[in-house]
Amino acid sequence: MSVIVVGGGLAGLLTATELISAGMDDVLLVEKSDVPGGVARTIRRDGFTFEPAVGAVALPHAHLSPILGRIGVEMKPAAPTASVRQVYTNGRLISIPLSPKALLAPVIPWPAKVRALAEVLSPSRDLADESLANFCRRRFGRRAGDMVGWLMASGVYAGDPERLSARAAFPILRHLENDAGSVLCGALARRRHRQPSGARPGLHYPRDGMTDLAQRAAGFLGDGYRSGFEVESVRRDGSDWLVVGPETLRADSVILATGPHRTADLVDAELAEHLRELKTARVVVVGLGGEGEHTLPKGFGALVGPGEGMLSRGLLYESSYAPDRAPEGAWLLKVIAGGSGVRPWGDDIADVVRGEAETVIGRRLSPTVTIVVDDLPGIPQYEIGHSRWLDELEGLMAARSGLHVTGWGYRGVGVTQLATDALRVRNAVSGPNPRARQRPSQ
Repeated sequence: MSVIVVGGGLAGLLTATELISAGMDDVLLVEKSDVPGGVARTIRRDGFTFEPAVGAVALPHAHLSPILGRIGVEMKPAAPTASVRQVYTNGRLISIPLSPKALLAPVIPWPAKVRALAEVLSPSRDLADESLANFCRRRFGRRAGDMVGWLMASGVYAGDPERLSARAAFPILRHLENDAGSVLCGALARRRHRQPSGARPGLHYPRDGMTDLAQRAAGFLGDGYRSGFEVESVRRDGSDWLVVGPETLRADSVILATGPHRTADLVDAELAEHLRELKTARVVVVGLGGEGEHTLPKGFGALVGPGEGMLSRGLLYESSYAPDRAPEGAWLLKVIAGGSGVRPWGDDIADVVRGEAETVIGRRLSPTVTIVVDDLPGIPQYEIGHSRWLDELEGLMAARSGLHVTGWGYRGVGVTQLATDALRVRNAVSGPNPRARQRPSQ
């Protein structure tokens, strides 16, 4: 079976490597850019290493770890203090643990804590679809629920908890409630039942940056990776699929690993109309670097709580958890701003973000390097109805046998979720006993 993967971002690269691992050597990935990785790209300036998109992942992971080992990427463990996460709320920077104990952190008053802990006694309800905000308020009470929902929505989607779907955006919440009758009880049970021999996932980052990771994945594909190929359309021709670009390629199956809105530009009108219904939230990422080894707090970063009136959603202490991203004796900070429901920003965004960062960490910053990345595609918003939208999409794809989609617009925006979806697509394309043929005909 011949397969063409369109898009050399992480979703396409992970999927193509999974296909190769399944024994299929008739795989070709085409990418319009000269550099693989898509939004996952490393910027190096004056000794600083800046990752405007994803920069670290939790490992080991059942699906991602084998791929990283296969392509030969060296992943470094983050500093031990990476387990420290913070929230800025009511003018205070507060550390919160990565466990159910987070509900005891001083981000909410004690009466709200008591109500939140009573979640273990709250009856479970099987609602078809509800907002993340409603789910969190229903389980933890209004005060704690509003804080929990906001932090989850901001930290992953830069989104609005009133609009995001709990079922689609954070399926683990519904699984915990359904399996144990309580989110807290379910989380504690999973911690207790974790196999002692299994390594607990911890934060890791690629030693040589995300661009190197992407290049190694492309190198693993060998002649099955082709850059400088901008696809104009994908259409059926009999039982085959044609990928039209600088030349026309023919294959049994095509996997579109481009963003949903870009994918809509390539396919037929009916499918395109459906794909364009997905909403996104635009963000800007600002890197600030300067001298002073102990300028930043120890830890992974901080989320800005609700009601602070800031453009900034979160701060990542890059040089604290990944010290080699800044020269010795220097610091590097990444700030993610914008997202769903925020006011527009202007050309002064770097100054605005720097001022907000100074407010959050409580000290003056004098950056010698400022990097503004304002060309990222919007983060997909899994709003209420996303699961229904996905079911309808699967119906449309079933009517287009041999055509598949993957990427962060569908079943998760994290790298580990992309790896999981790569396995799903691999199984859908190859079946239980894949047989390799020649490369796609040209």
